[in-house]
Amino acid sequence: MPVHWYYDREAMHRDYGVVREYLPPRNPHPDSILWRSSYVALNERGDILHDQARHWGSRGTHYHQFLRAGENTLNLQHGHVLLVSLAGCGGYDLDDYLRRYIDFMLTPGTHRDTYVEEYHRHFFTGYAWGWKPARCGGNDAHIGGLAHVGILCEHFAKDPDAAIHAVRTHVGISHGAAEMIEAAVAMTRMALSVLSGGALRAAIMQHGSS
Repeated sequence: MPVHWYYDREAMHRDYGVVREYLPPRNPHPDSILWRSSYVALNERGDILHDQARHWGSRGTHYHQFLRAGENTLNLQHGHVLLVSLAGCGGYDLDDYLRRYIDFMLTPGTHRDTYVEEYHRHFFTGYAWGWKPARCGGNDAHIGGLAHVGILCEHFAKDPDAAIHAVRTHVGISHGAAEMIEAAVAMTRMALSVLSGGALRAAIMQHGSS
């Protein structure tokens, strides 16, 4: 953000020039494929687009059009939800996090991001069907599943076993594909090594292929 999903480098340079500081997104986004994405809430338990729904299906819409320069996108805003849960519970509590996550997504005005990744849509489709929150996740394998690994590593920096357990559980909520769990655990081991004073290159060599 703001150059998320630009494929035409000339268009990116034309729209933003040489990026040396945080910039706000601008419309139209020449490579946006948001118009091809769709989500229709089954009921109020699945209404996660709120007033952003009218922008879906429109060509040229920037995925993050209403965010300010330097503002986090939705996935990292959920990182704050996780931080509040960790602080409130004194550790990782899946049920507490899910309660806060559901409240955040179903409350209008909690964020201004237009794009809501597929794994959120999958989760709230299941939730709208009445499934228990812990069973609403899917097997998404996109890199967004790693967004909160660093937060958990910092919180459990002195307890590697607890860190790995929390990461497996947390990533598995939404990105349960085996390769995602493996990547998350490898990233956790690398981060913990660096947090304990190890060199990044050595951590990558040791854990990057695990």
